[in-house]
Amino acid sequence: MRYKAKLPLYTFLTNSSLDLIYSTMPSLVSPVQRFDCASRIPAAVFDILRANAARANVILPHAEKVFGMQKFTGKFSNEQLWLVYSRPGTSIIQFVLSCTEGQIGTYPIFIVPTVPLRELTPELLELSMKAFCDALLKEPGFRKQRVYSIFSVDVVAKAFAGAWERLTEINRIEAPYYDATFTMCSKDTLVYTSPPPPDGLDLEMRPAMEKDAQDVALLCQEFAETSPPFSLSLEKASEEADLLIKNHQVWVLEITTNGESEIASIVAVTRKSSGIAAITKVYTPENWRRKFRCAERLVRRVCRELLKTHEQVVLYVGVGNPAAKVYDRVGFQGLTEGSPAVGGVEHWLEIGFDQAKVDLGHW
Repeated sequence: MRYKAKLPLYTFLTNSSLDLIYSTMPSLVSPVQRFDCASRIPAAVFDILRANAARANVILPHAEKVFGMQKFTGKFSNEQLWLVYSRPGTSIIQFVLSCTEGQIGTYPIFIVPTVPLRELTPELLELSMKAFCDALLKEPGFRKQRVYSIFSVDVVAKAFAGAWERLTEINRIEAPYYDATFTMCSKDTLVYTSPPPPDGLDLEMRPAMEKDAQDVALLCQEFAETSPPFSLSLEKASEEADLLIKNHQVWVLEITTNGESEIASIVAVTRKSSGIAAITKVYTPENWRRKFRCAERLVRRVCRELLKTHEQVVLYVGVGNPAAKVYDRVGFQGLTEGSPAVGGVEHWLEIGFDQAKVDLGHW
């Protein structure tokens, strides 16, 4: 006898009926979706990330890159995972989490809220962050030591860190690794001109080339030393410099005096989506600081180039970091004390966990 399949119950339900079921039995439907393959992330998730592209700069460019690699090469990594939290009983996406890795090491947990900050109530934060933590801990083969830090908007980072600490008994570190302002620059705010260089100074700003690899590596290593605990060996710094140069992601400002040339500043741009480019590293060695406005000149030059093809350039700058004045002079918004509130300028935190109980990565 042939079995005649019955139509599932949901084929007879209206949308309103489904909403009623979801609202009355929320425990039966998880608000968290998981994706360990970028090419299977639904279009709706990419759409919401692109609608929040500036804030999503820590997730979207990498997801798009991995999407392309997985779709066209068929190569997959077991270290790429995305979680999506939707309002229970609806398809309204409220948060996207990534637990991924780059070529130098594993990234922190990144979480991007896709709703206005005013909607991040204590209740929503508690429910969503606990759901994320539960989902990570239930992930097959997942090790809790993988979560060495969380980077997100301040209230989200604090909520996740609290939930993770309670569920894993791995204590958070009280002082944040990174206490930063997220800011942006556009064609409308960019200050296009720099002061003229001193007479006789030969100053060149350009993309780094292979011949610069050793110098760029040393500056990458020095930069990492300013961001504990994410130091780099010279070998790892050389690997990073080679990747930055190969991928056309780093610019240099070279100064020549008396026939001797030296790189006086570097700017790296490692995250790009269709409308947003993120400056991810700016470093000037001690002997060139407070001379000739090296970082300011190079950041401005890089922004001019990026804004030819992108709507905004974004970056993070540490609270209290004197570099904020440099970025303000270039045209980044909301960095001066007492300046009016600017939409999109946000306070972000990277909160670390007990280093004796986690495996540090690098970003």
